[in-house]
Amino acid sequence: MPHQKLFQKAKEHFESKIPFVLFATPGEKTITAAFQKENKNYSSTDFSKESFAMAPFHFDGNVLQIPFEHCDVQTAIALAIDAQAQSNFDLEEDPADKEKHENLVSKAIDVIAKGSIHKVVVSRQKKVALTKFDLEKLCKSLFSKYPDAFRYVWYHPETNIWCGATPEILLETKDRQFKTMALAGTQRIDEKMMIQWSAKEKQEQQWVTDAIIASLESKTTVLKVARTETHIAGNLAHLKTEISGALNKSRTTTEEIANALHPTPAVCGTPKTDALRFIKANEGYDRSFYTGFLGPVGSKESQTRLFVNLRCLSIDDSMATLYAGGGITFDSDPESEWQETHDKLQTMAKVLEPLL
Repeated sequence: MPHQKLFQKAKEHFESKIPFVLFATPGEKTITAAFQKENKNYSSTDFSKESFAMAPFHFDGNVLQIPFEHCDVQTAIALAIDAQAQSNFDLEEDPADKEKHENLVSKAIDVIAKGSIHKVVVSRQKKVALTKFDLEKLCKSLFSKYPDAFRYVWYHPETNIWCGATPEILLETKDRQFKTMALAGTQRIDEKMMIQWSAKEKQEQQWVTDAIIASLESKTTVLKVARTETHIAGNLAHLKTEISGALNKSRTTTEEIANALHPTPAVCGTPKTDALRFIKANEGYDRSFYTGFLGPVGSKESQTRLFVNLRCLSIDDSMATLYAGGGITFDSDPESEWQETHDKLQTMAKVLEPLL
């Protein structure tokens, strides 16, 4: 099916308030769409049936799903990548938001200095009014950018629209083999400068890696840690360490691994319990599906691909909400952390540009 018809069908489903999802995995040449045949709510605690799963940050084990057996599943050839994806568009910020976020970062640093937390991830929202919401324009804009990210547009009457282009894998499984990643550290790419990682960024990356390994050791028979490398995601660079191996035979399910990993230190902090307590008490808003996880599960090839919901936004009527955060350690600088969130917001702000 041509992508124009896929986007038109998505618009018709949206207007009829029937769930659907469009997605493209990193490097894939096709867009997959699952259009539910009726407006019905499906959720489950397991990933055994082929579906698209969407879990929030505060996750209790039950995941909203669009089951493929109740869908019209179609594919389209991916759009050509738009050269304008590297435009000079820059999101306008409110000085009051800057002050609020820097105060939150300062509070996190003070708590870290007392010794109970090594790292905590704090985030913020950015509201953006749209001139006129157009779902087809949104789909075209998103799927013509960021081919190395997991891109999706999700609609459900319970959640309204979410879309994103995330660089981070939570979990990939095929048969009993698995792969995940530790992703931390952020730098804006400047063609005039070589990327150099600070001791703070390397330490943050190591904390994330160590915590992921610790959560997987009892559930795996083989655990391999690759060399840390620089990973490019849109106009940003991150430190990435791939972790792979084999799950315990017949004793560990995909959902158990996902539960053990989420939320990772890359979106929550370490130790997890203390970091999560700080986020709940101080962040000042409900992250909802931001920093949750999502993706296709339960395929006939026993394959699951779950991604952390970063670089995303939600849309309600003609108001978009963008989300961004960063990992805070004792050496963090509040103004630099503000700038990092601004740089991260640009990824999806560029997607919204045709709607502003």
